[in-house]
Amino acid sequence: MNPLLQRITVLLLLAFPPVACAAPDEARVARQEIRVRLLPERQLLEGESVLTLAPGGGGSLSLSLNPAAEIEAVAVGGKGVPFRRREARVQIELPRGEGGAAPEVTVRYRCLFRDPAPERPVVTEDPSYGVSGTITPRGSYLGSDAGWYPAPQVVPPRRIVAVSAPAGTEAITAGRRVARKTADGVTSSVWEEARPTGGLSLSAGPHAVEERAVDGIPLYAYFYPEDLPLADRYLAAAAGYLRFYAEKFGPYPFEKFAVVENFFPTGYGFPSYTLIGATVIRLPFIASTSLPHEIAHSWWGNGVLVDYRRGNWCEGLVTYLADYLLEERKSAVAGRDYRFRILADYASLVGPGEDFPLRRFVGRTDPASRAIGYGKGAMLFHMIRKRIGDEAFFAALRELFRERRFAAASWDDLVRVFSRATGEDQAPFVNPWLDLPGGPRLALAAVTGERGEKGWQVRGTVMAEGGPAPSTVALRVEGEGERFDTAVRLAGGRTPFAVTVPWPPARVRLDPDVDTFRLLAPTELPATVNRIKGSRQLAVVVARGCAATGATLELLLRSLGQEGAKPMAEEGAGPATLAGRDLLVCGLPVRRDLMPALPPGVVVGADAFSVEGTRYDGPGDLLLVAGGRSGAPGRVAALFLPLSADAAEKGAPKITHYGRYGLLVFAGGENRVKETPAPAGGEGVVTLREGGAR
Repeated sequence: MNPLLQRITVLLLLAFPPVACAAPDEARVARQEIRVRLLPERQLLEGESVLTLAPGGGGSLSLSLNPAAEIEAVAVGGKGVPFRRREARVQIELPRGEGGAAPEVTVRYRCLFRDPAPERPVVTEDPSYGVSGTITPRGSYLGSDAGWYPAPQVVPPRRIVAVSAPAGTEAITAGRRVARKTADGVTSSVWEEARPTGGLSLSAGPHAVEERAVDGIPLYAYFYPEDLPLADRYLAAAAGYLRFYAEKFGPYPFEKFAVVENFFPTGYGFPSYTLIGATVIRLPFIASTSLPHEIAHSWWGNGVLVDYRRGNWCEGLVTYLADYLLEERKSAVAGRDYRFRILADYASLVGPGEDFPLRRFVGRTDPASRAIGYGKGAMLFHMIRKRIGDEAFFAALRELFRERRFAAASWDDLVRVFSRATGEDQAPFVNPWLDLPGGPRLALAAVTGERGEKGWQVRGTVMAEGGPAPSTVALRVEGEGERFDTAVRLAGGRTPFAVTVPWPPARVRLDPDVDTFRLLAPTELPATVNRIKGSRQLAVVVARGCAATGATLELLLRSLGQEGAKPMAEEGAGPATLAGRDLLVCGLPVRRDLMPALPPGVVVGADAFSVEGTRYDGPGDLLLVAGGRSGAPGRVAALFLPLSADAAEKGAPKITHYGRYGLLVFAGGENRVKETPAPAGGEGVVTLREGGAR
């Protein structure tokens, strides 16, 4: 198993322990109180947990705790008792009480948490950067998989967490904040969950705190003092998104919502708060992109839980309801563009041997799994919505939220509510998209336009290869400023069509609004950073004028997931070596065949470049431009042109964040230009010559 996938699977099982794990003789915990003291200078946690057992339970209690934790004492009803330990499992045999009294079990322990947080992180598909537990003066993060408190096998119905730390270190976790104070050199807070849903995470740091409320829900911003001016923007945005999603799906399910700044890059959505890294939270677009995504997880993923044993549906749904839906609200064109980017990312990032059925998606481990679980998943929800209509789609989601709030749901539960909302079984449509990898390739063939007695008749064939195939696909005929839309019901791999329009046809488009998940042909793909990230045959060529150091080039390649590509000097990059490969070229090459096809308005030189008439010649300037590779149809080339080593060092790690773009300009490490070139064409568009013939 992929090591990262294995880690994600273990994390999910720890975060959402299944009830079935409890042994028949296992005591049931009615209430848990967790008291921890953080000592950042020593990277130490001192903890005590009191677990109140439910009456009539079994004779043993099994807890999970970090294997490195030192257990100082275990007591039942105030009396010390022996216990057994095996790795993370702590087994306590309970003495038989008198009169059926429910005893209290107290566990006192201490543990060091020293996972190294990245000093200069490179983008990775592991959102944790390998950090499950760390305590430092800069900040502390204890994930649900860190074993920072003794967790019973079944989540108790009530849970309270009390945290103390040196004065000025503010801590936050799930639940309602019932107390907060600073006295005698100590800052403390108490949090209580009305309905615990899974494993607990805890964050702390030298934060300043801003507060407000929306519709009775407390809103908090836990930001570093230097970023506190950003708090108003985030709290106002959070209030708007909470109202928006509450109207769509039902009341917000938690006791508060907080935006918490982390000291290393994260983008987590926990029950009742989101944890966003400092370098990320300062980006101007995060409040309108990443923040609504994490807030939507309050309903889907944290409110309605995921039955990971039967696949992860929530990332696709949240991508659709946050990232996509907010674009659609801007305009129909913005929505179409987002759907096209999903298809382009899939075609660019999912290579041969990397595809798998959507139902098998658990969590992202690489760009391919992200394109499947997030992108293809979002497109499936779009196709369902188009099939059943807005009213039935959103009514079904509201019903699922009412039924499965704080309980796990699966793909089958989603199919069930969509079927109930329409009175028609949706499984025959949905299941093939879940159970088969990939998607169809759709193309137009033998398209003609001829004038007849009643107008112009357009004939052709829709070619469908691979699967699952849609039952119908949209077709559009354009001409003289007019358009005619129809749907072609597919019947096998070749489906003829014929339509009549009253004006001379100029163009025929298949799936013009990008409403169907399909595999794009290389000619349909724009040249973008993601084409470089997804390349399986990337050659890296270093021209003599490359201003980037070897270390910076290595950093760039690692951030693009191309650490296996070894740079070669231009002099050694012969045609045989580069045949059939995509290119990434650093510096202006002498050989023009190594250059990408430049988009209009881009002019490059050894010491300067210009974009749409704006000249860039400063030492902090950097250009990344992608285009088709000369003499290699379907292949892409990218020019990486920093004007100094410093420009390369500041800009290189950021390029991977702009995967959908093919033209980027940075100045002093800040983005100045980001554009996506238009694709060359494709098999889904046919232009008819004057007179109607192709």
